[in-house]
Amino acid sequence: MKPTDLSQLKANAAHMAGRLKTMSHPERLLMLCRMDEGEVSVTELVALTGLSQSGVSQHLALLRGEDVVAVRSEAQVRWYSVKDPVVSGLIHAMCVMCEAGAISQQHSAQQHSE
Repeated sequence: MKPTDLSQLKANAAHMAGRLKTMSHPERLLMLCRMDEGEVSVTELVALTGLSQSGVSQHLALLRGEDVVAVRSEAQVRWYSVKDPVVSGLIHAMCVMCEAGAISQQHSAQQHSE
């Protein structure tokens, strides 16, 4: 990392740490990954995560409070999508790592060493 990059990281560390904390719950991360692909309803998020509607709503309330997701109402349905470019960028980076097999290979190696 170059010194100029390090100074940028220091300037943004608190914000980035906050976003990572917001994304750190497995079901919330799954919901964000789906929302990054496009708008999604609570019903679809319930089916995707296996959580109750109340559980999904609690996660969505946190994401709205952190200004990470956008909400659009249409008749009786509320549609959610990722609006924070930092979160979207982090999701895309994680997808690249998953597609490359880096995470599954590391996880498998850790299991074998235990």
